[in-house]
Amino acid sequence: MHIIDINKEGKNVILLIHPMLSSAKGMKENIADRIGDGYRYIIPDLSAHGETKGTYNSVDEEVNNITKYLCENRIKRVKLGYGASLGGTVLLKMFEKREINFEKCIFEGSSLWENAHLLEFILKKVFIFKHRKALKNKELAVEKITKLYGKEAGVVMAETFITMNEESIKNIIHDCSNVYIPKLSKEEQEKCIFCYGEKEFDLRGAKKVIPKKLPHVKFKMWKDYNHCERITKDNIKYCDFLKEELHK
Repeated sequence: MHIIDINKEGKNVILLIHPMLSSAKGMKENIADRIGDGYRYIIPDLSAHGETKGTYNSVDEEVNNITKYLCENRIKRVKLGYGASLGGTVLLKMFEKREINFEKCIFEGSSLWENAHLLEFILKKVFIFKHRKALKNKELAVEKITKLYGKEAGVVMAETFITMNEESIKNIIHDCSNVYIPKLSKEEQEKCIFCYGEKEFDLRGAKKVIPKKLPHVKFKMWKDYNHCERITKDNIKYCDFLKEELHK
């Protein structure tokens, strides 16, 4: 696993885990560079993303790889864990395993769908169709993703989608359709903030799960935004929100 490790002498650690089709480089540019010095940033490339080649197999494999790196570097406490979309699924699993002590976790657009087998079936069909279409017309794929996430992020995301193999796509969809919601204490839940765009599909699943299984987490909804859009489309104010949470 390729990991960007910035300011290795820093005592306060921030772990940033990117969404599907993004990368460690994207998290560095959109978040770490905005928050600034004073923290040690650990920013992994998940399998089949960025500079980590090969197939994405499972959330457990990603958790093990990140945890191994943290432990090898004697990091047992993280000031802020941040995970967007797929990255949030990985972060939630890390939080539940409790091998690393997180002071606070922020989940952006994270799936909370449990045993959503029909959703998994449909999404696999849709994504594989889009993937094969993108392979035939790369320019159109770049154009469509750029409209959603901006030119800089869109180009990278389109390239990642095109180079990703179908097994990785299916495995990612499986993990995001079958999220295990851990049993967390009230104190643990109060460390967590779940954020969603008002227009995103995953908000529906979150609204069902959070009141029942995570009633003590903090919940934020970004008006007029879709899935993970605010990270790039309102980047400065979004990072101001992250900085505010770091200082609380």
